[in-house]
Amino acid sequence: MSQKKFLVLGAGMMGRAVAHDLVQSRGRDCLSVIDANAKACDSLKKWLDIDVHCLDADDKRMDRHIKDADAVVVALPYRYNLGFMKKAIAAGAHFCDLGGNDDIVSSQLAFNAQAKKAGVLCLPDCGLAPGMADVLGAHLASQFGSVDELTIRVGGLPQNPKPPLNYQLVFSVGGLINEYKEKCKVLRNGKITLVDPMEEVECLEFKGLGQLEAFTTSGGAAWLPEIFRGKIKKLDYKTIRYPGHAVIFRSILKLGLADEDEIAPGITPRKVLEGQIVKTLSGKDEDLVLVRVTASGRIGRKKATKNIDIVDRFDRKNNITAMMRTTAYPTSIIAQMIVDGTIKERGVMTPEMCVPGDILMKEMQRRQIISCLTNI
Repeated sequence: MSQKKFLVLGAGMMGRAVAHDLVQSRGRDCLSVIDANAKACDSLKKWLDIDVHCLDADDKRMDRHIKDADAVVVALPYRYNLGFMKKAIAAGAHFCDLGGNDDIVSSQLAFNAQAKKAGVLCLPDCGLAPGMADVLGAHLASQFGSVDELTIRVGGLPQNPKPPLNYQLVFSVGGLINEYKEKCKVLRNGKITLVDPMEEVECLEFKGLGQLEAFTTSGGAAWLPEIFRGKIKKLDYKTIRYPGHAVIFRSILKLGLADEDEIAPGITPRKVLEGQIVKTLSGKDEDLVLVRVTASGRIGRKKATKNIDIVDRFDRKNNITAMMRTTAYPTSIIAQMIVDGTIKERGVMTPEMCVPGDILMKEMQRRQIISCLTNI
């Protein structure tokens, strides 16, 4: 049997981590990486000694590389996801991306019939949240006869927080502000409801980290509300931060500093805010990622509550952040599951619809992303 081939589009932080995991899992000859940034390509080639090409997204040579791949993994800004998914379907290649935008994912899901006809599986939203955390949520819920409540809490944090925000930028600034500004999809009394972001602040603790806070943000629930509508009374997703973050950033938004109306030609408050966040919060502190998924309901005749916790930290040996590990490694694992036949579904779906959570957890543990399942 010939070796399965993976094509990674993007040589930024997440693309590098996907490539690293594929090399560690299957060897250097299993993949090619493409990016338009020559410096990023050279850096990746030097680091992993793999096949790297510097091409623009609209370069016609991209089609040949996609056609040669068994699976395409997109680690680029989400505006590229739909176009490359269409190309993957046309080429008969499986597809994964990091998602993060519900409107684009909805457009991708509309190609379900075309993907089934091509005999491929396309999975948008294969990151951390949306992505891995939602797979764990669906997996935990499956262990109950009936579920009353399912909650997902996720956060990427600096290990050594600095005031006033006690935060360090670990993914795109645009994505961060969108999470803080846009309405949040939840289940209340079994019905899909939109609630305001940065509200419903709650306290929580992880061992060794002291008290933290979590508050509503958009996007992280992915398609769980649609999957469990009418089946679970309460379902929500919240972002974890150090205490005090929510009240400060909520004040920033209320002052209009993320508004998108021009205050001068080509200048908006949001552009200024994004620039200042990148300037002041793009530190080099080692990070950590926290995940807590909790389900309550009935198993048989007994009431039960189960909890999955993950605490992952910066990988000093390979200089890979915890956010890269917990976003890119699950994406790599899922792509490998598809080409190896572990996931047999075809069409366009999201990971929580079809990725086996128990296998994902085992594969993450092989990479030292340790998940702890407890009965509360």
